[in-house]
Amino acid sequence: MSAIPQPRRQAGEAIAQHAAAIADAWRDAVRADQEIAGDRNLPDLLLTNQIPGLLADIAASLSSDDAAHSIGRRRRALRFGKLRGLAHYDAAELYREFKHLRHAIWRLLRKELEWHRGDAFDVMLDIDGYLDEVIGASLRGFFEQADRMSGEEKARRSNELARESER
Repeated sequence: MSAIPQPRRQAGEAIAQHAAAIADAWRDAVRADQEIAGDRNLPDLLLTNQIPGLLADIAASLSSDDAAHSIGRRRRALRFGKLRGLAHYDAAELYREFKHLRHAIWRLLRKELEWHRGDAFDVMLDIDGYLDEVIGASLRGFFEQADRMSGEEKARRSNELARESER
């Protein structure tokens, strides 16, 4: 096992310790963002239910070299995306939510940790990589759900037309 750089380990510890504050800041930013209309279809519990686990996965990944966290992040992200599909989000709204999460994490780390610019840059590159992986999986879940709902709508319409033609 390779040694984890101290700034990366410190970031993981800070994210784990302040996950609730990050999640709250993220939720408030999403609710305040007028360009995200889909969040109106979700109560706070459903809006935020995957965020604490996702933050825990990111924190653990920063503190270790264990690739198993990647699987957890992707699974959580798939569920996150599917829920957004059910809530009639569009892909841009989903992406905006992750932009707010990225900012909430960054603000917390800047407040909690004293780093040199190079250390901060390296850690944010790692976090950006994790979030890019999550965004990809979320979009996959989102589009799978949207396709499923589209197929169900087509089937419903087809059944309605068949019933009307029988009359």
